[in-house]
Amino acid sequence: MPVRRTNRYTSRRTTWNRPPRKRYATGKPWTPVEIKTLRKIYKDTPTKDIARRFSRTVSSVQAKAGDLGLKKTKTYLKKMRQGLWQ
Repeated sequence: MPVRRTNRYTSRRTTWNRPPRKRYATGKPWTPVEIKTLRKIYKDTPTKDIARRFSRTVSSVQAKAGDLGLKKTKTYLKKMRQGLWQ
């Protein structure tokens, strides 16, 4: 009976040593108008509202804002922590 040889990436028992899978964007691409609007409104608008406006998920808006280096303002975050923004 022939011996089945496997390399370290095809072994069924050890999955920890496999190379990481590449992640591909599968959602709809961001248009330049959406990016421009996101830059304007992200800092002081709830992410949920932005996602609803662009018909996207909250996580996709957060990811794009992170890619663009956008952050919420300190006053906005303070209001959110105090529960004043509803």
